[in-house]
Amino acid sequence: MISKIRSGILNGIGGVPIDIEIDVSKGIPYFNIVGLAGIEVKESKERVRSAITNSGYEFPMMRIIVNLSPADLKKDGSYLDLGICVGLLRQKLICSKEFINESIFLGELSLNGDVKPMRGIISIVISLMNHNINNFFIPIDNYMECAKLKDINIIPVKNVRDCIKLINLDEENRKKVVNNRIEELLKNNSRENDLEKEEDNIEDDFKYIKGNLLAKRCAMISVAGGHNILFVGPPGTGKTMIAKSMKSIMPKPEEKDILEITKIYSCAGQLKNKYTDIVSSPFRSPHHTATISSIIGGGNNASLGEITLAHKGILFLDEIAEFSKRILEGMRQPLEDGVINISRVNRAITYPAKFILVATMNPCPCGYYNSSKECNCKIYEIKRYRNKLSGPILDRIDLYCEVGEIDYKEFSNVDANLETSLDIKNKIEKARIIQSQRFKNENIELNSEMDSKILFKYLKITPKGREFAKNIYDKYSLNNRAYTKLLKVAMTIADLEGKNEVSEIEIMEAFSYRKCYYKYFREKI
Repeated sequence: MISKIRSGILNGIGGVPIDIEIDVSKGIPYFNIVGLAGIEVKESKERVRSAITNSGYEFPMMRIIVNLSPADLKKDGSYLDLGICVGLLRQKLICSKEFINESIFLGELSLNGDVKPMRGIISIVISLMNHNINNFFIPIDNYMECAKLKDINIIPVKNVRDCIKLINLDEENRKKVVNNRIEELLKNNSRENDLEKEEDNIEDDFKYIKGNLLAKRCAMISVAGGHNILFVGPPGTGKTMIAKSMKSIMPKPEEKDILEITKIYSCAGQLKNKYTDIVSSPFRSPHHTATISSIIGGGNNASLGEITLAHKGILFLDEIAEFSKRILEGMRQPLEDGVINISRVNRAITYPAKFILVATMNPCPCGYYNSSKECNCKIYEIKRYRNKLSGPILDRIDLYCEVGEIDYKEFSNVDANLETSLDIKNKIEKARIIQSQRFKNENIELNSEMDSKILFKYLKITPKGREFAKNIYDKYSLNNRAYTKLLKVAMTIADLEGKNEVSEIEIMEAFSYRKCYYKYFREKI
């Protein structure tokens, strides 16, 4: 007797459909899984055997061959456990063959028959929605991450017996049981109060940062247009504090972005709760001792890295010069293209990586070059320290901001009327609305994502602004990338001011954020 069950596995941040073919025939008891099965899949034999027995069913003591199709795709993980189990218990099912063919079964089995939650379930479900599948049997603890998916029938199951029971119910009773279960899950996992608490509790608010108005302005421009930014300055001037505060001015992700971010974090097994409602954009801050695989992604399993976990958010590299040069050079492609391509012998995966790079660094190894304190560094030490950031990496940074020391009067002014993060966020949201309307017919969202063709299609610049930009281009011998980035930043400044055209004022301000670049990376020491 041959039975066929549909299931799926995780591949990158997407899902791949897998057909489970089970042949149960007479002969010496034998259980084997073929079809390029990985170690986790091979081990599912013992999990399935114990789960069936401990659920009160009789395991067939016959010759069992399980084939996983397509056979040329390596299968990793324990996503197929539930599907194999249902296939072996096919004689216990009284449902129609059409229902089984239109259903997919996902979940890892424990030895007592419980269906355990797994990472990446939402990614598999979304990827297989258009594969003529109407019913998704998933672990009950994974339901909340899929709760907002519409137009599909998701059936959360607790254990093997519960799964078989739901399959055998007629459509009306099954729908009634599932709806009651979902209603109970939504009631017990209501998030309204949690959302209010998270929105009211803003950490690292800009109103607590004294002075450094220019750095705050740079931070606002960076978030508004999605521009990469580097803060340079002596220790203790507030570089890290400003960078960390940028997460409080990031606009709330849109619905499509929430779904994409949730897929990524589910695949990485880093969903900290059971909800898809993501209040804030990602903010990742890896330590400089992290490996290249953990930052860029890769390894034997081509796993995703920090640049993908920062997708649609901020990647904060504190003391960027302390990071390995291999890591920094490995970020060239994702900074330019918004994706990272990882190729291995048995697979090639593309991960999304559209993030805002926020970095800080000292002007020299001791940190006090060009400050009120004496610098003890040798000239060759300073050059070697700054040379950790190569020209191509520096070219991919849009804004350079020098964070200087502030005087006591400015620091102790308790009556200063400082802008809050909420005030800054409101300005940023208005600028992003302008950009979304501008690019509604393009496949981009922010000014920083424009290529040359799109830039000159939408750039409106006054004659004086064009003349000023030409003078800067000639005087400082800007390359193509630096010049287009200058214009993009100028457009973002105009958006923040609500202007339709870029004038010499915006060009001048945009170029002022490159003076730090010439001071620290092009000036002869």
